[in-house]
Amino acid sequence: MLQRQELRKAGLKVTLPRLKILEILEGDGTRHLSAEDIYKELLETGEDIGLATVYRVLT
Repeated sequence: MLQRQELRKAGLKVTLPRLKILEILEGDGTRHLSAEDIYKELLETGEDIGLATVYRVLT
């Protein structure tokens, strides 16, 4: 719920890809993740989010 409020406060739409990517970024504090790393983690969890979407969310 806090994630949704923070996204709205930043002026961003709350979308499933944004939430999933934010979840991954918040969960792995031990190393830097590239867009490809995030995409691979999404694939491993069965999410149907494309690499182009990952890049769009990160920009």
